[in-house]
Amino acid sequence: MPTISQPQYDAAALSRLACPACHGDLHLSDERLTCAACGRAYPIVDGIPVLIKERAETVCPMTHGH
Repeated sequence: MPTISQPQYDAAALSRLACPACHGDLHLSDERLTCAACGRAYPIVDGIPVLIKERAETVCPMTHGH
């Protein structure tokens, strides 16, 4: 039986993506892309990031020691 694993994403491709709501940087975490600036998390469905701000979940914004 094949093993299902989390898809691997090219770091260069991820660096080109931005949050559609605030244009902040997106980071891969827990099978979703999370915006460091506004705290929205975008789902990844069947290996495809769904970058539609109406589909985003709001999570706590990441802090950088400020």
